[in-house]
Amino acid sequence: MKRQPLWRSTPPAIFPVILGLLGLANGLRWLAGIWGYPVAAGDFMLGISAALLLFFSLSYLAKLLARPGALLEDLRAPPGQAGLSALAVGFLVLAMGVLSKGEIARWFWWIGVGLFLLLLLFIINSRLKTPKAARGITPYLFLPFTGLSAAAMAGFSLGYGLLSQIFVYASLVAFIWLGIGLALKLARNRPPAPLRPAYAAFLLPPSLLGLGFGQFGPEVVFVVFLALAWLLALLMLVLAGWMTKSGFAPIWGEMVFPVAAFININIMAISKGYGTIANTGALAGVLIGTPLILFIAYKTLKMWTKRDLAKKTGAATA
Repeated sequence: MKRQPLWRSTPPAIFPVILGLLGLANGLRWLAGIWGYPVAAGDFMLGISAALLLFFSLSYLAKLLARPGALLEDLRAPPGQAGLSALAVGFLVLAMGVLSKGEIARWFWWIGVGLFLLLLLFIINSRLKTPKAARGITPYLFLPFTGLSAAAMAGFSLGYGLLSQIFVYASLVAFIWLGIGLALKLARNRPPAPLRPAYAAFLLPPSLLGLGFGQFGPEVVFVVFLALAWLLALLMLVLAGWMTKSGFAPIWGEMVFPVAAFININIMAISKGYGTIANTGALAGVLIGTPLILFIAYKTLKMWTKRDLAKKTGAATA
């Protein structure tokens, strides 16, 4: 029996990993300018990450052209919602990486914003159609509902300051809602081992919101989110064994972008003159986060080539 082409089952689970690679690439390039080491490593990673984003975006588009209904199937489950939101946020992060290219960055930024808002409408509609008993809050919702705050990083440089602030404040409201809901859920029930890596997503909103408020203030809010990101990062380190107890699985991809975002908020803190704590956070983030992100990316891409990623994540097939 002839095997179907890989593009027909392009899994949303690939996009959080690519998003993390893009975030790490931007962080390494930014840090190179501050610490004075060669920017080549960051440029190389940005090039590879951008190529992966464009390749898998086109692959997913081909899947949708072959069977448009695959989109709704992928969006039924929270992991799919997070995965496709990562695709949109990927273009926002890529826009930051290519700001020097002018109009290309503007195009990527608007593609990211447009895709994100369109997907958010589909996600909200899907949740409204889900029975209330099954409509619980999960860590997978952090990216779909707070990821648009990533638009602020390139948005201000591109002249979209007011729009970027609206996105950040809307994401703040969503973070408060989701954060309280998830905290109450954790107080009642401990997640089973296979689902624990997804809770690394708690680190994402404070890091992204901090990066946003770091652009336009007030400064005290940036400091609050920096402190919260630090607290959650330390908690993740303490609970690392507990979170990864069940061994590697595609869900580990949910850890990638939060770690990259934490690295970036510390780099912003360095640029603002916060000294020792920011340098420590950036250095620890790079030393721990880089091998972790590359390991997860390698394992995930390997699963994709073997057709296991789509099967294990229940991706729709065209």
